[in-house]
Amino acid sequence: MTDLAAVALATLAALAIGWTTLPLPRALLAATLAAMMASVTIEDWRNFRVRDSMNIALAAVGIAVFLFGIDPLGSDAVRSLLTVIMDAALTGGALLFVREAYFRLRGMEGLGLGDVKLAAAAGIWVGWQQFALVVFFATLAALLFVLVRTSRQGHWPATARIPYASFLAPAIWLSWYLAQWDKITLP
Repeated sequence: MTDLAAVALATLAALAIGWTTLPLPRALLAATLAAMMASVTIEDWRNFRVRDSMNIALAAVGIAVFLFGIDPLGSDAVRSLLTVIMDAALTGGALLFVREAYFRLRGMEGLGLGDVKLAAAAGIWVGWQQFALVVFFATLAALLFVLVRTSRQGHWPATARIPYASFLAPAIWLSWYLAQWDKITLP
């Protein structure tokens, strides 16, 4: 499957899910976020990086939607632009803290700056309160990946790399989608 086909499939699936469970503006947001997260997942899986352009697009769309009067966090969210920016700073700052702590403890990079920037952009969409759920889902999925690969290959080398954004991006979409359920009634 080509990258474009995978992104299109994720987008259509999110649109179908959103169309049947969310009001139209939120269904379109679900599809948009899914397309961006699928692109991030593919890029990180293949190249172990998240391009700045992807993180900028995620942040820019989230802020633009907010400025047009639709808070990505939810229909009854009450945030100011300052609060949205603080959410981005707190979520990005949380992963920056983990990145720096790991580097100081192990003397090697454990998270890339692309992951940190992705977390900051995600804060615009999910807020700092929901971000713990994002990290939980992403880390659980990454651990399952390691367990499955270890069971097949017999051992996990200490130097093996994990494309964490490949797990973080779908977790962002899932956490965003679950947050919508708190704030809507089914059509």
